[in-house]
Amino acid sequence: MKKTLSLVFLVGTLILGISFSVWALTADEILDEVEARTSEFETQRAKAKMILVDANGKTEERETIMYTKDEGDDVLSLIVRFLSPAEVKNVTLLSLEDGDKIYLYMPAFRKVRRIAGSERNENFMGTDFTYDDLGGSYSREDYQSTLIDETDEIYLLELIPRKEDSNYSKLIMEVDKEKFYFRKIEFYDLEGNLWKVIEIPQIKEEEDGSITIMKMEMTDLKEEHQTIIEMEEIEKNVDLPDNFFSLRTIQRPEL
Repeated sequence: MKKTLSLVFLVGTLILGISFSVWALTADEILDEVEARTSEFETQRAKAKMILVDANGKTEERETIMYTKDEGDDVLSLIVRFLSPAEVKNVTLLSLEDGDKIYLYMPAFRKVRRIAGSERNENFMGTDFTYDDLGGSYSREDYQSTLIDETDEIYLLELIPRKEDSNYSKLIMEVDKEKFYFRKIEFYDLEGNLWKVIEIPQIKEEEDGSITIMKMEMTDLKEEHQTIIEMEEIEKNVDLPDNFFSLRTIQRPEL
């Protein structure tokens, strides 16, 4: 009897082991699922509060409005405009072709300049986000991914940038196992030192199970500086002209 039980246990363990290996997710599949769980829209308008916190704890609050359009084939267009305070009012960023083309309108000079390749790794308007951070994504097209660990709650992924001129040597991403959104991303500099951290302390789960990020915190550990973004209003599938995401639009006094 003992021999039979041992054999059954062994076979059962083997079957379960095979089953687990069949159903285990790869790193690319996890990234695909994160992308699939991102709340879908054709167009979106959102108002957000941006809070900058320096090393001494001093804060600066900004109001922004953001427009986004899904151009298809995982390509996004983006406009970000500052509404306040006065010193940054109407400064506007335009990102096209998923960040391949980035422009900045400076109303004080009444001119638009394209952000050149050498500038894309610079911080955007005193925030802790570079231009590339704003325009890029965390898809398998942009990163080589490896699943390096997992717990009952998270997958831990290592992402190696495919772009040779990236600011980062690697990213470590924590993905929520149940809802498939990234809870946290660590950014490592070219020497392998931890440089920045993004954390997502607040999300909204939509009726269809998709996820909308409601609060994001980016911390620069070297500069001891933080940028907090809190979403205040989100409207999806708003009517926008076909040529809305253009250089002409970002020079308008009103959007």
